[in-house]
Amino acid sequence: MKRLFLAVLAGGTALSAVPALAQDAACTAEPVTLRILRTPGNYPYPAAMEAWQKEHPCVSFEVNEVPFAQLGDTIAVQAASDDPPDILVYDGPNTQSYAKAGILLPVTDYLPEGWADDILPATRAEHSYEGEVYSPGIEQTTVAMYYNKSLTDAAGITPPQTLDEAWTWPEALAAFKACQQGDPGAPTVWGLGPTRFGNGQPGLVYQDLIYQRSNGDPEADPESSAYKTFWAMAPDGSTVEGYLDTPEAIEALTFYRALFNEEAVAPKVGIPNAFFDGKACFYIDTPAAGSALLKDPVIDWGITPIPYFKTPVVHTGSTTIGVTARSKNPEIAAQFAVDMSWGELAYMNVSQRGNLPTLKSLFDRFPVYQDYPMKVFVDQLEHWGQPRPPSPYFAQYDRVVTDAIRSVAFGGDPEEAMQNAEREVARAMRR
Repeated sequence: MKRLFLAVLAGGTALSAVPALAQDAACTAEPVTLRILRTPGNYPYPAAMEAWQKEHPCVSFEVNEVPFAQLGDTIAVQAASDDPPDILVYDGPNTQSYAKAGILLPVTDYLPEGWADDILPATRAEHSYEGEVYSPGIEQTTVAMYYNKSLTDAAGITPPQTLDEAWTWPEALAAFKACQQGDPGAPTVWGLGPTRFGNGQPGLVYQDLIYQRSNGDPEADPESSAYKTFWAMAPDGSTVEGYLDTPEAIEALTFYRALFNEEAVAPKVGIPNAFFDGKACFYIDTPAAGSALLKDPVIDWGITPIPYFKTPVVHTGSTTIGVTARSKNPEIAAQFAVDMSWGELAYMNVSQRGNLPTLKSLFDRFPVYQDYPMKVFVDQLEHWGQPRPPSPYFAQYDRVVTDAIRSVAFGGDPEEAMQNAEREVARAMRR
């Protein structure tokens, strides 16, 4: 039996289709259609779905795809409807927000034996809420710092390649200044290139909150400013007050502001493909950039670990899979979500996309991550990885803190920006 489903989303979103999937075994029970909402090109992929269907011949799929920018709004509307999707593939840091809002179903009871020992700790923390796991996770990613080897060689710079040799931010700044070419403020080659995320402007929590977090200490007294600086929100997500405007955070953000202003080694606006076109010595990105360069090495390149002040830290996070709490097929939907995230089916999904798995047992099956340069990502995830501050209010936190950090990059006062951010997030949490 072969089926092809088309679906039109509410609100004028894109029409999408999935390839027909083979169902070799005969269905002898009530047929079930699982409705999946995801972004274009995301998992679960046809090969993994088809393999799963051979064990579940009564299950068919209907896949709706929407652009990432519309995903949050679409989930908010459809998850609360009388006919919600069964499966959501969404931005992982929103797990706790969706759990608190009653959008997601806990999948704790469906997790296979050994999952807790195999899953990356940062992934487990990100997808847990009040003692329950709401997503098993499939893939994980983080950022590292790429460099143009021709430019760094010309400047006499040898970036470190292992975590134990990683630069501090002042050491990285010295490298940015030594490598940058051209007039200050309008260089022909920037020391640190702009991000490709969002509109290309600095400030994103995913990439730039790690400056101030790395100036903290997770092992310090929980009442200390060093401890609160590292977590950037109470570890239980209960409050942000006193966690963003610490002396250590302000010190780190003052350094961060200088990168874009006094030192002028990083642009405030996006420059498409700056690193790949040889217009930046260093550049921060996910494994996606390395995968592109491995396929098409337009420059001679390397990867160095993300610099830090006192405590190395990188943010984790990617899209993930979950089950809607209002699903009409909760048990089979939960089993499908967990199966897509475990063992061979997880490998089939992750290998299709090129990011890192969330299961430590799968790392050895990705040869590209066994050696330098891509191994830097694996080492960072295992030893430095932290989720963005997990909270049922992450969406509000992400927006407010991104705006605050961006204002600092554009020359704003770090203390004023963080105090305002604390107050705004606190107001959102009290509503």
